[in-house]
Amino acid sequence: MKYVFPLLLIIVLMSSCRTRVESPRSMNPTAAMRQKAIDEIREADQNFSILSEKQGMAKAFTTYASDDVIKLNDGAEPTVGFDSLRAQMSRLPADGPVLTWQVLKADAAQSGELGYTFGQWMLTKKDYSGKRSTQYGVYVTVWKRQRDGQWRFVVDGGNNTPEPK
Repeated sequence: MKYVFPLLLIIVLMSSCRTRVESPRSMNPTAAMRQKAIDEIREADQNFSILSEKQGMAKAFTTYASDDVIKLNDGAEPTVGFDSLRAQMSRLPADGPVLTWQVLKADAAQSGELGYTFGQWMLTKKDYSGKRSTQYGVYVTVWKRQRDGQWRFVVDGGNNTPEPK
């Protein structure tokens, strides 16, 4: 009888050691769906920037824009709708400015259907004499999952800032 209590204590301790602790994401399907959307949005935004650098702004913006896109233009009226965006982008010269950016923050709704990215951009261009200049800024892009599961941006805009330190 004097060994029963220590034996029970050992059994309780051993069983508590075997209890698996699950991460909050594995316990909550909504949180897992949201995190998956955040990861996908971040990846879409990064791929958008890579395409802009390699094939130009026109190709990148028309590839990642939704049909009902709104592009906010610094100092000008917004561009509303895909056809208007395509027309705006077609006016860019083929060897025009190079726009790249880096995501600093991404987030998504719990539903996993809508999200945003925020980051810093850099625009490099040459003047008529061939001298390069660089502008810097910040942006926010609102992303929406399309019926086919792809992420497309529905709103995009930004503004100039001093060079990041």
